[in-house]
Parts: sequence; structure tokens; C-alpha cells
Amino acid sequence: MGPKFDAIVIGAGHNGLTAAGYLGKAGYKTLVLERRAIVGGAAVTEEFHPGYRNSIASYVVSLLRSEVVRDLELDQHGYEFIPLKGDLEVCRDDSLYLTGEETNDRAEVGRFSACDYDAMVRFQAMLQEVGSVIRNQWLREPPSLLLGLTDLPGLLRAGRDMHNLSAESRYRLLQMFTSCAADIIDRWFQSSMIRSMFASHCVSGNFASLHQAGSAIPFFHHSLGESGGDLPGWGLAKGGMGQISQAMASFACSQGVQIRTSAHVQEILVQNQRAAGVRLTNGETFWAKAVLSNADPKRTFLKLIDAAHLDDEFVEDIKRLRMGHASLRINLALNGLPELRDYPGSGIRPQHQSSIVIFPPVEELERNYHLAKAGKIPTEPRLDIVIPSTLDDSLAPPGHHVMSILCKYYPYELAAGRKWDGIREQVADDIIDYLAHFMPNIKSLIVGRQVLSPVDLERIFALTEGDIFHGRHDLDQIFSLRPHPSASKYRTPLKGLYLCGSGSHPGGGVSGAPGHNGAMRVISDLR
Repeated sequence: MGPKFDAIVIGAGHNGLTAAGYLGKAGYKTLVLERRAIVGGAAVTEEFHPGYRNSIASYVVSLLRSEVVRDLELDQHGYEFIPLKGDLEVCRDDSLYLTGEETNDRAEVGRFSACDYDAMVRFQAMLQEVGSVIRNQWLREPPSLLLGLTDLPGLLRAGRDMHNLSAESRYRLLQMFTSCAADIIDRWFQSSMIRSMFASHCVSGNFASLHQAGSAIPFFHHSLGESGGDLPGWGLAKGGMGQISQAMASFACSQGVQIRTSAHVQEILVQNQRAAGVRLTNGETFWAKAVLSNADPKRTFLKLIDAAHLDDEFVEDIKRLRMGHASLRINLALNGLPELRDYPGSGIRPQHQSSIVIFPPVEELERNYHLAKAGKIPTEPRLDIVIPSTLDDSLAPPGHHVMSILCKYYPYELAAGRKWDGIREQVADDIIDYLAHFMPNIKSLIVGRQVLSPVDLERIFALTEGDIFHGRHDLDQIFSLRPHPSASKYRTPLKGLYLCGSGSHPGGGVSGAPGHNGAMRVISDLR
């Protein structure tokens, strides 16, 4: 028999560390086991080229819950939020720079439409109002479909939130969940540029047709962030995303939590029909009253547990979870500052310090989805870019910079028998050539790069099919259905086993909410 704990957390990603922090704070003897040599999961800062450090996977802060920041004292353990300075939106020969200041934004949007600025203001206000109902559910357990007595308080709270909305807002909320993004965009906006910009917002956190019911759900991800106290708020973590994870680990250790890296969990041990511990690949065993998995649902139920301990129907449902967000990440080490085609001039400009999104028209965005679904590579991808070193000079040598690029849609499975290891670098070359249309000097600045295909994201971070959200946010994979009705309240069908990762409610993004909720369920059960 190995050491005994109150709780074992599998995976030191940010949600696993969040759960461990709350468990330690509640006085429970907790062990965190991480397969990589560093903590953080996909929220890490690494040197990807000598002298150049970057957030190599997750790269922006928005959804991190203020309650988590407060409860885990992250500000006291090294976390510092840096707001981005607006949004630079680029579509082929057109661009606009939004700062949140009315005079600027009205003039920018006015170059494309006389009425779309006012429509944007109304649309964002609508998202904030109806989104409050969703925001309020993030740190609550979703009700079970069985609707037992323990679900009544949650249902009453959700009902009260809905009751506080006007009839018009209730209609808009249901419409956002059940309509397709294309119809909603056409309903609200007139110009091709603004329609394409909002369609692009749906692409970053999704892998679905813009004509699919529920494809507008990602609008909430763009609008519900509260980082830095602003709504919505997007920014960076000083020192990179790894600083969030390091702050979480620091707090957890201050509460007595033990964290072991390079500790690869091979299987969850079952005794007397309940999860009782884990075995590592080196043969070590650890035992606990509760085991929390921060791995995605497919990895948890199909690889870490013998299927004989689970119901056949449950296993089949988990096999059919839709995974994959068709994301490819590039990190660039640059020996100078990129030129911006539409904002020439020397020195760092506010546009360099903004979120930079390059996207094709809405019709091409839809075509890219169908190409990726067929295993093919887009020629005009959506690129989500930040240059964090323009706001945080600790990441690169003086006068040099690092750039993060999230590229969509790039399929996990390729057509015609091709493999990512064989085409990765050529695909990256094509993306850089495409980027050079908007940043003319970019190729001459590159001194190093890191390219992470969907397969690499799976290989390095144990993300099934490279899915950064541990499962798509489709209508039948959210709330009380995430990841399955029998596991939506963080307890799983196997007694003693709990979920605390993004595959559970409320889903993906660096929020800490699944970790918080999973820990609260375990604390309640242990008590």
C-alpha cells in the first residue's frame, strides 16, 4: 500500500490546481500528480527558442473568475493582469481598430456602415444582460436531469435569474442558444465587414458550421470575461499564462498540498466498486478517499479506468463525445517589431498591443469549416494574434519580441492519408506567407518558431484530438449534459471519482470554474 490522502488530483492544469487549492484550504490532505515536468497543463510559459519565452498554448486571460483570484490569493502569489489595448480587426484589404471609446469606434465602424455601430452597442448590451444568467451559473452545479431535492435550490436560483430578465431578453437568450450564428449576424448587422468580424468571433472557440443551431454560443465567451474588473475584459498575464498556474501552485502548496511533476498516472485503481487511488507508470501507488480527474472525459473514462467498472451505455456515450477544435498554434521569436500594413510608422503603437484578428469574409470562414471537416487545409485561415512582449518586456531580449498565433480551422485528422508530422512545417510556411500580406516585414524578423499542430497539442498536453476545451460546446455537450447526464455534477458513475476539468460544466477556457465546482462537490461529500 502506498501513501494515503484525502484527495488525489490527476493533472496540474489550471483547473486541477484550482481544485487542489480549495481542497487544501478546506484542510484536506491533497496530492496533485502531473505527467509533465512543469505544472500548468496548457496554461504554461516556456522558452521555445533560446532567450524567448511565451505562453505556448493558452495565451490570453478573460474568463478567469474573480472569485478564484480572490479565494486563492493569486495576486499575492505572483499573478498580474495586463489589459490589451483594443482590437485590431483585419479582413483582406479592410481593417478597423476598436478601443471601446465611442468617438473612435463610431468613426471606425462608420467607414463600413452608417448604422452598424449602434447595432453593435445594442448587441453587446444584450449579450451582457442575457449573459448574466450564464455567468451566474458558472460557479454552480448544473441541475441533474433526475431533478432530485438537491437540485431544487439551483433550479430556483436559475429561475430567479431568468425571472429578472425582461420578456425580450428571455427571448434573446433562447435565441442565442437555439439559432445559428449566421442568422443572428444577418439579423443584427448590415455591412459585410462587420458581419464577417462577428462571424470570426464564433470561430475562435468553436468548430461548427455558422449555420448549425447553437453556433452562436461562442459569443458569450467573448462577452462574459471579467478580467481586471472590466466587462468584457481581455488581457495577458505578466510573465505569461504560466504565471497563473505558478500562482495557483504556490497557493496550493501554502495550504499543505503536495504537487509531484513527472508523475504519469497510468490507471485509476478501483476497490469495492469505488475509485480508491492511482497507479503511476513507474509502478508507484497512492490511495485516497476521492480521486479528481482534470483530464478530459475521454481520457478519464476510456484510458484511465477499466471499462468493466462502468455501464456499457455510459462508455458508448463517452466514446461519441465530439472532440476537436481544429486549432493550430504558432509561437514566433522575432528580432524586431512587426510592421502593420494599415498602421505604418516606427515604434510600438497601440495596435501592436491589441488583440489582432485576421479573418476572411464570412463565406470563406464557412468554407474553411467544411474544408477542415473533410481533412483539408484552408488557404485563407483565421489568425488570432497577440504580441505580448509589447506589453511585457520580460519575455524577449531588449528590442526583440514574441508573437502568439492561434490558427483556425486545422483538422486533427487529415485527408488522403497525410500525417501532421510530414506537413507541419510547410503548413506553417504557408501561414507565415499569408500573414506577410498584413505584416510586410514578418518573414525577415523570424529567428525561431514553434509550431503545434492538433496532434502536437494532444501529444504534449494530453488533449484528446488536440481539443483545448476538452469537448466541443455544442448544445448537447453543455450544462447538465456536460460531459454526460451521469457525470454533469462532477460526481461520476464510479463512486469516489470526480471530474474537475474543462470537460465538465461550464466548459473550456482559463476560468478555474470547473476546478472550483469539482472541489466544492468533493468537500461537500467528504464532510
